[in-house]
Amino acid sequence: MEKYIGIDISKATLDLYDGEKSYKVDNNIQGFTFIRKLSKYKEDLVLIFEPTGVYAHALIAYCQKHSIRAVIVGSKEARDYARSIKQRSKTDKIDAQVLYRYRTQVEPEQITVPSLEPHIQKVIQRRNVYEGYLDTIVKLNNLIEATYPEDIALIRSLKKQIASLKKAADKLLNEIETLLTKEDRQKQALKHLKTIPGIGHKSALALLLEFMRYPHAKSNEMVALMGLDPVLRESGQFKGKVRISKQGGTHLRTKLYMPTVVAVQYNDRLRVFYERLVANGKPKKISSYGCHAQTT
Repeated sequence: MEKYIGIDISKATLDLYDGEKSYKVDNNIQGFTFIRKLSKYKEDLVLIFEPTGVYAHALIAYCQKHSIRAVIVGSKEARDYARSIKQRSKTDKIDAQVLYRYRTQVEPEQITVPSLEPHIQKVIQRRNVYEGYLDTIVKLNNLIEATYPEDIALIRSLKKQIASLKKAADKLLNEIETLLTKEDRQKQALKHLKTIPGIGHKSALALLLEFMRYPHAKSNEMVALMGLDPVLRESGQFKGKVRISKQGGTHLRTKLYMPTVVAVQYNDRLRVFYERLVANGKPKKISSYGCHAQTT
């Protein structure tokens, strides 16, 4: 019989709830060892927690090393579940209790030993910083547009910052490519992705990263991970429209939209698929997202 433990993870501590008692331990090896002692048999232990970025990495690595099973619940899913059970208050202790109660929603196939690939984490961290640089560059360019042309010193300063950020961003992009293409098969995969009309070098790298993060995911699972799976809401006489769920990660969904718009013009297969969706009454933008899924 499974011994479930709900865990709320923060930078320094872990709040635990095992169905009977709450505990607070340090987010380190001593705390992880305490968790193992909460179950008489390690094989029965099942941890339930949210993937709180780098704060969860040590716990995931510990589970991987000691073959401890877990259910990792997405933040939005956990938040929606808390609302569904009318839990209005929010503290670390309460969050651990909510995650413990979530065990009633868990299917057997969701219980797995989590894994952490260090080089993939390095790529993700560099991607996040890279995108932060790009966002900052856009903001600085907007500031230049809003600056009086006569203020030459300020404009020169902003352009200097932009040049520095572009150089740093290019360096990170090269590091990302190096980490993603360590093996020949990965280099070949990148090359093949770039043969898709509309998919450029950066889009291909973004796709390759997601495929490497989820190597065993099927095509429909990848579509769901991107939030491109269709959902329909109807109630009584209200007839809703089919829309994409938008519950997956936003990185690929946002990055693939413009490449898909281009691909619809130059990829015969996607153009026929897109035109069929539009002919069936689908909005053009939703049809473009449908082409995302078809490509994936």
